[in-house]
Amino acid sequence: MKNLKLELFKFKNNLTIEQLDISKIAQSHLEEYDNFSELELNESLKMTLEPYSYDPDVKIFLENVQNEIDSYPLVMELKDLYKKVERKNFGQLYRQPLIKLLEIINKDNDDARIESVINELAMYDWIPEIKYFLIKMNNNPIERQNLINSGKGEKVYTLVEKVEDGHLAFISNRWFLIGESDIKQAIVEDYIKDKEKIKEIRILEKVLQIGDIQDDVISFKIDENLVVSVSTKNKSISLNGTKLDKETTLETLFNSPLIPILKRDYYNLVESTLNNSDKFVDLDIALKVTNILNQFNESIVFNYKDKIYMYSDDKRYGSKFYAYENAIELIQDVQKDLDYDLSKFFENKLSEELKKLRKLEDKEKQVDIKLKDINESIELLKNSNLIKENLEIERTFNNLLILKKKLSNELFDIKENIAKTRKSLIK
Repeated sequence: MKNLKLELFKFKNNLTIEQLDISKIAQSHLEEYDNFSELELNESLKMTLEPYSYDPDVKIFLENVQNEIDSYPLVMELKDLYKKVERKNFGQLYRQPLIKLLEIINKDNDDARIESVINELAMYDWIPEIKYFLIKMNNNPIERQNLINSGKGEKVYTLVEKVEDGHLAFISNRWFLIGESDIKQAIVEDYIKDKEKIKEIRILEKVLQIGDIQDDVISFKIDENLVVSVSTKNKSISLNGTKLDKETTLETLFNSPLIPILKRDYYNLVESTLNNSDKFVDLDIALKVTNILNQFNESIVFNYKDKIYMYSDDKRYGSKFYAYENAIELIQDVQKDLDYDLSKFFENKLSEELKKLRKLEDKEKQVDIKLKDINESIELLKNSNLIKENLEIERTFNNLLILKKKLSNELFDIKENIAKTRKSLIK
């Protein structure tokens, strides 16, 4: 990865006396290099050097800088985020997130960086700049909504058993029969008569109730510092995150001194999970919604064929299973009770007008984020003395004001379209 400050320095030094104006622009950016990110400087350089784009040296330099930025997009975005957070680090308020950002930037590859962003940086989403960054880079509709709303949506990873009338699925704390055309609450014994099969299913119920499920891995906390995990994908067993070697079986593990004697009753749970790994599936027709501000309520929504359902489990008032006539009513109920937007999940049930409204609202958020970035840059330049001292920086400042005006007009038009669309939906 090239040092762009060094590249800018070399570019300036190679300029001739006839390129004095270009040299002044390069020098002004060198002086401010440490206050801005490479992305911000690149945009500023493109704007200020635009009148000199006929010059081959300028053209080659800008292309090289752009190529370098395009080669490391995630690193550049993270560096840009670092600078934006650093500029607001008054009283060392953001010291820890800044240290974490530096650690992520210095990771060996993008896979490691993305993993750290998801698992570590996300805990600092109370900082607006980090929250906007997470929203921008997240393509998962569920995760995007989790960042935007105070409510939380989660995939439903559950136990499914095939029966004559369809499929039985254990969701939350109930069994549901997913039939040919509908979903209804069920009692296992009504569909399975074999006592041994029932006994096995009850053990698997317990697996879901006490196991910690992360994607295709089910983990059991055997003791304070002892976790046994089973991968339902490849049936491998791990101890504290380390995969067991081929010679170590489940029996030898539980007979070893590693497992406390009083904890060996976990053996049946782990064995049943291993033997029935194909029955644990990601139920894509269901979504679990919770909110820490309404901790008594847990809702499961279903989008199945032409039907819409919600199972609401409230620890204060009991549980209820609803069938809804339309998606809008359910979306509004969940938005009101749990502050989570289900529009993406029920997109196939929405009218074209409502889809248009949701797209406009998404566009509104995107433009709003851009405007915040532009306003921040304008404030930075306004508070510095560079505008008065440097003609090109003044030009950049004016261009930012023009861009702000353009985005503000765009945002105004979007809001007007949202208002019109909402009116047409009410009619």
